[in-house]
Amino acid sequence: GSSSTPLLKSKMSSLIIEMLEEHVAHKRLGLGELAVLAATVEDLVHSEAMELLTMAYEAHNLSMQEALQNEVQEDLVIRTFMLFYTMPWSQKARKNSSSLHAQLQSAHEDNPDWNTTMLWVEDLKGAIRYQGRAEDNPFSKRSAYFGTYPLMSHLVEQVVNGFGTYQDIQCRQLKNVMLDLEGLDRDDGRV
Repeated sequence: GSSSTPLLKSKMSSLIIEMLEEHVAHKRLGLGELAVLAATVEDLVHSEAMELLTMAYEAHNLSMQEALQNEVQEDLVIRTFMLFYTMPWSQKARKNSSSLHAQLQSAHEDNPDWNTTMLWVEDLKGAIRYQGRAEDNPFSKRSAYFGTYPLMSHLVEQVVNGFGTYQDIQCRQLKNVMLDLEGLDRDDGRV
């Protein structure tokens, strides 16, 4: 809707916005223009995800040039990314370590689907590890699979690419629960 227009205008190049506005004003948005728009929005989403990942590293004073030391740091980075991604207001706490840790601890209270979402992320991590098994040394004693920034970036890209589908599944499940409740014999008009 119109609430996303300022975001698009703040991040999209003025040339693309002008082209889009011109074509929409003339009611002729062709396949080419639509493809450019889709590619631009996809690039914006990717850029935002990388900004959030960078914020997650910086919030914990971790270097993107050095490998993470262990799975604890790996988990901290991805949980912080997911906090920033799913609850944007939490980004304000990135400069205050104790506030950020408190938000990570209470994320399940602020977002009832937090634990389920993090379980989905764990499943995604397992799938990526499985896909990469041919490229990895099976005897490697790496303590953090996503310990390097490029591997963490790949994980974040997969999270962002799959999150809409994940949310759609969650929404359908909730809808089915509500429909099941509706089917109960009630006469007060409430679910």
